[in-house]
Order: sequence, then C-alpha cells, then structure tokens
Amino acid sequence: MPTVTASEFQKNFGAFKEAAQREPVRITSNGRESVVLISAASFAEYQHFKNQKYAYGGEVSEEFNKDLDQFMEEHKVVLEGLAK
Repeated sequence: MPTVTASEFQKNFGAFKEAAQREPVRITSNGRESVVLISAASFAEYQHFKNQKYAYGGEVSEEFNKDLDQFMEEHKVVLEGLAK
C-alpha cells in the first residue's frame, strides 16, 4: 500500500485518486497515519458487510468466522484508518 504525506497528496490528488482504485492509499500527517483513501467500491463492500447484522441466518458459524477473518485481513489498514 502506498504511503504519502498530506502535502504530497494535495499536490497529486488525481494520481492518488486513481491509485486508490487499485489499492488503499495511506496518507500521513506529521509522520503519523491520518487517513486511508479507498475506492468507492471498497467502501461500499465495507458498508454492505457492516450493515449485514443478520447474515448467515443470524448465527455465528464457522463459515461466518472464516469470512469475517478474511474480510478483516483484506481491509485491515482501511478499518484501522477509519477507527482513528
């Protein structure tokens, strides 16, 4: 995942917007991670997953845990960025 400073991001917004279509872009401010830019499709996937409160028939099955672990690993940086 590319990491850029906030000032570099501002100067090259278009390039980083395009990069975010392929993978998240980490943006730092004062040397610390501040924001992660993701594509609209990735955000929609996150929102869909987040809003499925009764997926898998409302049961916490092995399949659910497996899918959740996979999602969390794939979107770890994005979710950590959103949590800040």
